[in-house]
Amino acid sequence: MIVPALIGSLPRPVSLAKKIEQYSIGRLSEEKLEEAYLEHTRRAFVKLGEVGIRVITDGLYRWDDIFNPLIRFVDGVEVNGLFKFYENNFFYRSPVVRGELSLKENPISEWLNAALGIKEEVYPEATLKAVLPGPVTLAYHSINEAYESLDELAEAYAEVLAELMKELPVKLVELQEPALSAELSRATREKSDSVSPGTAKRLIENLAGVRELWVVTYFGTPRVLPEGVIVNFDLIEGSVPESYSGRLGLGIVNARGTKMERRDRLADRLRPFLRRYGELYVTPNTLLDFLPESVAWRKLKLLGRLGGE
Repeated sequence: MIVPALIGSLPRPVSLAKKIEQYSIGRLSEEKLEEAYLEHTRRAFVKLGEVGIRVITDGLYRWDDIFNPLIRFVDGVEVNGLFKFYENNFFYRSPVVRGELSLKENPISEWLNAALGIKEEVYPEATLKAVLPGPVTLAYHSINEAYESLDELAEAYAEVLAELMKELPVKLVELQEPALSAELSRATREKSDSVSPGTAKRLIENLAGVRELWVVTYFGTPRVLPEGVIVNFDLIEGSVPESYSGRLGLGIVNARGTKMERRDRLADRLRPFLRRYGELYVTPNTLLDFLPESVAWRKLKLLGRLGGE
């Protein structure tokens, strides 16, 4: 069976972006901004139901990139500097690690509770998952001034994530781990330090003991394959290794190009995987932020038409 699913974020609607801008210059209250977040989440869930996406996220409308605002809720970290997110025209604010990491607050649970309430009202049959950056990707995209190695930094991030995940009101957590398949970030590229494959695999598998994990590894074929999780492979720039036998997500729609794929060709490409795995999650190959909003929804509609085969 094919199950259409969303990974990561939806493009932020212009109407919401205007509200956020008004808030940032003091022309909109926090209460009105919160109303705007909830209303746009409601609209997104209605549209996701209409196009047939059965596993959803809250769209990450409150997030500026995959690290912020989470990183602001972690002691030992400051946020500074803009860096390019891999080779995309997309920037993130880098975590600068200056002390021992610990979780100081967790509003993400409140946000997800609000989203769950909306989902139950407008799209109860969908599964809502939380989205968090993975410890390996966090380590690679940080400027490390406190830990002796990236292995140690990744360990520290994993402990923070484990504590946060225990409080989440959802069973399924999507872990964004592009560092498992892509080259190093701008923040750490000059350094030879790296997270060892053994450490990366162990940390993710340990987190899978806290919540069921869906590990998203866009930008090519992952070099590390954690067990006991759903691994989402990028079929546009990568492939599924022959050795992989776990639960499978396939990034089969290109979220880095506006050209629309043909449904019949996508279905043909999925058939060998269906014979081998029985159940597949089909998704965009990476974040939808790289597309205009109208194109992103057309791509999601195409994914929805693959469902149920």
